[in-house]
Amino acid sequence: QQINVLEGHSSAITAVAMDDGMVVSGSGDTTIRLWDRKTGQQINIIEGHSSAVTAVAMDDAMVVSGSEDNTIRLWDRNTGQQLNILEGHSSAVTGVVMDDTVVVSGSRDNTIRLWDRDTGQQINVLKGHFDGVTAVAMDGTMVVSGSGDNTIRLW
Repeated sequence: QQINVLEGHSSAITAVAMDDGMVVSGSGDTTIRLWDRKTGQQINIIEGHSSAVTAVAMDDAMVVSGSEDNTIRLWDRNTGQQLNILEGHSSAVTGVVMDDTVVVSGSRDNTIRLWDRDTGQQINVLKGHFDGVTAVAMDGTMVVSGSGDNTIRLW
C-alpha cells in the first residue's frame, strides 16, 4: 500500500536513495531534493549540476550525486552546501556509491572511477567494459559493475 507521494521536481525522477530518516532524489530538472521520510516534507533543494542528475547516494553526513554533466558532486547532507566536484569522466555519470573513505562512480564512458572522499583526488580508473557502465556497488573490499555490454564485472 502506498504510504506517501513526494512531489516537487519539474522533470522525471532519475535516481533515489533512502535511509531511516530521509529520502534523496535526483531529477532531469538538474536538482537534488531531500525529503523527510516520515512526513514527506521537502527538507532541501540542492542545485549545482548543469544537466540531469542520474545517480544519488547518501550517508549520515553527505549526499553524492552523478550527472549527465559528467561530474560527481559531494554535498553536506545537513546544509546542502557543495563540498567538492569530482571531474574525470568523459560522459554521463550513471551510478555512484560511497563508504567512509571512497566514492565509486560509473559512467557511459565505459569506466569506473574511485575517488578519495576527503580530498576528491582520483585514486583509480577501472577499465574493462566495452559499453557504458549502468550500475555500481561496493562492499568495502570489492566493487561490482554492470554495463550495456551485458556483463557484470567484479573488481
